[in-house]
Amino acid sequence: MKSLQDKINYNFKNDKLLELALTHTSYANEIKGRESNERIEFLGDAILELISSEYIYLNYPKLSEGEMTKTRAYAVCEESLAELANNYGFSDFLLVGKCEEKIDGRYRNSILADSVEAVIGAIFLDGGLDEAKNFILSWVVKKVKEYLTKGSNDYKTTLQEKLQIHGDVKIEYKIVDETGPEHNRLFTAEVFCDGKLLGKGNGKSKKEAEMEAAKEALNMMR
Repeated sequence: MKSLQDKINYNFKNDKLLELALTHTSYANEIKGRESNERIEFLGDAILELISSEYIYLNYPKLSEGEMTKTRAYAVCEESLAELANNYGFSDFLLVGKCEEKIDGRYRNSILADSVEAVIGAIFLDGGLDEAKNFILSWVVKKVKEYLTKGSNDYKTTLQEKLQIHGDVKIEYKIVDETGPEHNRLFTAEVFCDGKLLGKGNGKSKKEAEMEAAKEALNMMR
């Protein structure tokens, strides 16, 4: 666990809190009396929302409530949290049950994202709000800036606006293919408008594949 603490730049006074944060329900269920990270994840989720909201509110006074909500949603979504977990190598330290291990559960985005929130909760209990804030802002700041500079590249929203300019139409995204192991999936998505295929795209997440499909549809329209 020491190497993980070095990576996240926080040394726990109580290592048991970090171990708890990395204990998935599947592992806890196999050992009598073992606690999972569900409760501490609940705490971390609340702290993450508070700190990210405060940062956006204080640093971007011109953003409306709706824009702040979208920005926060991007910065702390499951995909962003899983990306952070992968950068720090959380999967190497996660405690998962035998069944989850067999299906590469330690690499699932949902489990990785939950573990990040649990670690936030653990840091808060071990070192207080300021330490949790330091950890959160070390990556949330980057994600917020990324969204606000690339927000115009929200191809799905742009495509929807263009297609609905003359009235409502049915826009539908379908995941038509999945390849690769659980921890390194490649998804293929197609986008349709009133049943007509407009574009196709690939990505390492369903969201990314849909975005690429929308991007191709926009390019075809141009």
